[in-house]
Amino acid sequence: MGMKPPCEVFREFLPAIRAILVKDLVERHHLNQVEVAERLGITQPAVSQYLRSLRGASRVRALLKRSDFMSSLRELSDAIAAGRMRGDQIAREYCHLCAMLRKGPSG
Repeated sequence: MGMKPPCEVFREFLPAIRAILVKDLVERHHLNQVEVAERLGITQPAVSQYLRSLRGASRVRALLKRSDFMSSLRELSDAIAAGRMRGDQIAREYCHLCAMLRKGPSG
């Protein structure tokens, strides 16, 4: 069995990354579902599903244990909440988070 290309690995993690990000934007930054949807370029029903753990739940627990990953994700959340990051910039940050996950835990 060959190695998966990076973006294929990413597809497995994107729902979990989004689920954590959505919850952080709602709980820590007090954005509503419509605001989160607009900032992340997803629909409000998708935001609702992330919040109810209907999307991405299977991988969330493992990611929450990675302090390096969570630190970077919170920085991304802060930038999105402050309006400093949108669209393509967010997509690039997803790639950065995925690269962290592929490298494995640090420390």
